[in-house]
Amino acid sequence: MPMDETQPVLKQDDHASEREATPPSRRQIIHSHQEKRKNARPYLIGGLLLLALILVIPTVAFVLHFVLPPSRLAVQVEDKIYTRGDVVNFIRFNQRLSEELGVPFQIGSSLFEALQTISENEIAFQAAPRLGITVEHYEVDNQITALLGLPIDASGDQETRANLEEKKRQFLNNVGLAEEVYTDIVRKELFRRGVRDAVGADVPRIQPQVHVYKIAMYGLDTALESQIHRRLSAGESIESVAKDVSVDPDVGRNQGEVGWFPKGVNEKLNYLIWGENSDGERMLPVGDLSNGMLNRETQLLNFYYVAEIAEAREVDARSYEILVDQALSDFLNKERKDMYVYMELNDRIYNWVNSQVRIGSLLPTPTPPSGIPGFEGLAGNLGGISVQ
Repeated sequence: MPMDETQPVLKQDDHASEREATPPSRRQIIHSHQEKRKNARPYLIGGLLLLALILVIPTVAFVLHFVLPPSRLAVQVEDKIYTRGDVVNFIRFNQRLSEELGVPFQIGSSLFEALQTISENEIAFQAAPRLGITVEHYEVDNQITALLGLPIDASGDQETRANLEEKKRQFLNNVGLAEEVYTDIVRKELFRRGVRDAVGADVPRIQPQVHVYKIAMYGLDTALESQIHRRLSAGESIESVAKDVSVDPDVGRNQGEVGWFPKGVNEKLNYLIWGENSDGERMLPVGDLSNGMLNRETQLLNFYYVAEIAEAREVDARSYEILVDQALSDFLNKERKDMYVYMELNDRIYNWVNSQVRIGSLLPTPTPPSGIPGFEGLAGNLGGISVQ
């Protein structure tokens, strides 16, 4: 049957359009949002991780460079711990003292010296009670005043005393350390001095000594050396011979005399002038000229001569101070063997500490050489100190 053209014809596309025009249900909307969130979740997590990474990197760098290094162990004596920050404070205090007095501060060797001094001061502090050594508060205050080159007894008028106190206050403010920090540094140093005085009291003022002379040559001259031996064997005085042949610039003033030496004072000559061979005879007998010894600084060849031996002679002030320092060193080394003493030092620590010290410097300081200058040689003399 033919279709009536006046009646509308519904096609499949028309039904689809009607269905598309129907608004989605609530369930469909919720499901659609859940799908979108699910699809976007990896991007959100990735963005959060990236943001966290951006924030963590500088935080970790800050902690590694500024928080952890100052708090890490540098020196330990028994239960007392000194951190790297404590070492920086110790160096800065002495640095400020040098700068206050206009003395160049040798930053290149300051770290090792600081570690060694801190450990020795603490050993002395812990050993002091057995020696009956105490340090009062006024002694610490007087020592700080003396370190600044100020008179301890400010007995002048009120204005003078006020000026002295103001100068002292300005310095301590410039140091930038808490009062308990710098007073502890000075206090421990005073304990070390007290121990030094105590052990030094046992060093004899009267000791055997040898009288030493020196003849210097530009190089080995066998003919001249034979001439010297002949003149000395003929009874000519060492002063006369030295004045004639020695090229030492001071020979006109001292006639070749080096001085009187008790055992242990002159490290370079001690074995020569005090040593004995396997037969118990002196390495350098009285009246004999030694073999030539090259002085690397002057490039001169030095010949030494023992003119006489005194079995009991008063030690001069300079030699006595050296002997007292040795007595203190021996005491500290003995104490160190009975204590737990640890010291950590390597190039990384060296560079970090010196960089921190330079930041606080008032005067320009030289750039230290790479590595730790003289460290290998000094480390061998640390006794019980552990070095890494």
